[in-house]
Amino acid sequence: MTTTPGQPDRDTPCCDGPYCHGKKRGEDGGWCHRPEGWGTDHAGTGRCKLHGGATQTHKAAAKAEAARRAVATYGLPREVDPAVALLEEVHRTAGHVTWLAEVVGDLGQDDLVWSVAEEVDRIGGIAAGSETTHKAAPSVWLDLYQRERKHLTDVCKTAIAAGIAERQVRLAEQQGAIVVDVIRRILDRLSLTAEQAALVPQVVPEELRRAAVMN
Repeated sequence: MTTTPGQPDRDTPCCDGPYCHGKKRGEDGGWCHRPEGWGTDHAGTGRCKLHGGATQTHKAAAKAEAARRAVATYGLPREVDPAVALLEEVHRTAGHVTWLAEVVGDLGQDDLVWSVAEEVDRIGGIAAGSETTHKAAPSVWLDLYQRERKHLTDVCKTAIAAGIAERQVRLAEQQGAIVVDVIRRILDRLSLTAEQAALVPQVVPEELRRAAVMN
């Protein structure tokens, strides 16, 4: 297949990116380079007005795509108990701190106290090349690590003040009571022999401890 110099392949979209990508008519062929939604009420999404973007079908498709992008970026709203949300933030922040600690740990001593202040790429002339200026300042990774550690401390204090720890203990006690009651009813229905019943005090605690370790 031949392609006219300067023109995109007629059967393959010219490139990735926020373009209309509608197929042009006529001898030139190729694909539309106008921005997504150009000339329509859904600018930034879907086809331009010259390639069907103003039709009801394309408007509906553009709205669906905009919603999909919003979900991918921000996530769907959900109902959540404030205590649960606070506990999730504790766990999430603890993960951030652990990861940042590994990143900082891999930095050399010079990288911790010197950072890039400016980097300039010179295209032409005698001084062509890359010019980098450093300054004495904490690494951005160290700064992020310290900020995240403070956030973790703050959110933990908030969780403790909100009684999250006590609620977890009460929940664990309630769940434990439910498990014990279920086990008791199961054993009553099995009509165990005296020999089997004698093994219950040994077998049940062992299995419960094993389940706790697995979780």
